[in-house]
Amino acid sequence: MKNHHHNGHVTPTANSKSVIHETIASRAYELWLGYGQPSNQAEAIWLEAERELVSGRKAQKSEPLLPVSF
Repeated sequence: MKNHHHNGHVTPTANSKSVIHETIASRAYELWLGYGQPSNQAEAIWLEAERELVSGRKAQKSEPLLPVSF
């Protein structure tokens, strides 16, 4: 039987990019609420949510948020 699995690069569609964006946005919002709604940590929280999505795990609550100021 022939293997029909795709082994090359997969390009995300516009729909999958939207789903990824919404997933990150939702998690970033949860993190933002959990951190007490800080006004100057938007980028750091977004990046943390992205890292969680890429790694397939949620960060432990005890992990510190990287200090970022704008």
